[in-house]
Amino acid sequence: MIGLCAWPSSMATNFFPSRHRCCPQCCQRTVKVDGEEVIEYYHRGVVFHLVGFPIAMPLEVEMIRPGEGEVIAAKRLLERVLPRYGRFFDVAMADAIYLEAPFYNLCLQHHKHVISVLKGEKRLLLQDAQGVFSLMKPKVWKEDRCQVRAWDAEGFTTAEGIKVPLRVLHTEETVTKRHRKNHQWVEETEVHHWWWATTLSMSQMSTRMLWYIAHRRWEIENDLFHTLVTYWSLDHCFKHHPTAILNFVLTLFIAFMLLQSFYYGNLKPQRRIDLTLIGLANELHLGLVAMDIPAPWVSLRGG
Repeated sequence: MIGLCAWPSSMATNFFPSRHRCCPQCCQRTVKVDGEEVIEYYHRGVVFHLVGFPIAMPLEVEMIRPGEGEVIAAKRLLERVLPRYGRFFDVAMADAIYLEAPFYNLCLQHHKHVISVLKGEKRLLLQDAQGVFSLMKPKVWKEDRCQVRAWDAEGFTTAEGIKVPLRVLHTEETVTKRHRKNHQWVEETEVHHWWWATTLSMSQMSTRMLWYIAHRRWEIENDLFHTLVTYWSLDHCFKHHPTAILNFVLTLFIAFMLLQSFYYGNLKPQRRIDLTLIGLANELHLGLVAMDIPAPWVSLRGG
């Protein structure tokens, strides 16, 4: 059994879309506005994020160049972070687009396992797994308001070019949600199907642990991007220049991790009951505004 204290997740995200400002490193796409097609410029980056910790930990970003694929940038990012952070993780988690031989083999070359989403009805790996699972009885367990049925098998060799046999996990998750409707509590049931491929064998990780870890990949979307866009101005481009954009994103990552570390490491649990992380950030901002000599950027943004 390998020790898993952290798992890095990578996900591409778009930064600062604009229909007016652009630079040589901008990507571009066509969008419809009032029925007319217009060109929108934006930056894209692949973020390296450690999950499995009490705080969100974005450690690096690699900007995607114009016309470049996401996986190419992710491989460049992985090569850069491995010497610095390699000892902090054993498994790389990624989206379905990363299920390809170059990315998997790069991770294996550095003695890292991979967990990725499995999609695409035309993939031979998915078709093989569907055939095997049709002859198997699922494992069943309950998790809070979710009932999970899981099919898990290993030894698949139909992923072309990947140097080791793969394991496939398929889950059918029945989730019961409770919400208010017409002043009454109503329960609704939803069924979700998930597929993952991994280099981890069954002897290295149980079915339930693999399911748990695979779902933690969404921390990068829920705990990082959503929070930074909503509360930390990740959607605001202070200066449209490739170097300025990169420095702003990295500085924001550092500030966000420092604030979380102070909040969870220095404030007592009783204090955190009435003060949220966002509340603490607002208190710090108000402290800067109320200073005799306020921070220089306060006056620039209208106080």
